[in-house]
Amino acid sequence: MDLYPRHRLGPVNTPDLAREFLFCAHTPEPIVRTCAARMQSESARAGIDQMMVIRLRDIRLKAAPLLVLGATHDGMRTMAEVSATAQAYQTEAEFFPNMGHNMMLEPGWRAVAERIDRWLTDRGL
Repeated sequence: MDLYPRHRLGPVNTPDLAREFLFCAHTPEPIVRTCAARMQSESARAGIDQMMVIRLRDIRLKAAPLLVLGATHDGMRTMAEVSATAQAYQTEAEFFPNMGHNMMLEPGWRAVAERIDRWLTDRGL
């Protein structure tokens, strides 16, 4: 999937674009519409900045523990990119099914929050 075509460089402020990049097909339409209505030019710029390729081999902070979570229907990051991030930090990526990039706004958000809480609790944080 080409994430950089010219017509995609504007704000993700329509429900169709918000669903494509930020949500999965299972996300209720009211959530998608509400999010799309709030998107502005700054949001698009931040999104484009996040799509820039990160050279993981240059990362120096590998000693800190890191929980790497991904979504199986993420329109912003591929599963391979998430896995590469985890590998760079010497850990395993965990993926949540039927979720898009905005996992905390998806219907299954509670499972993501519980996983983060469990990871923090296991480390005494």
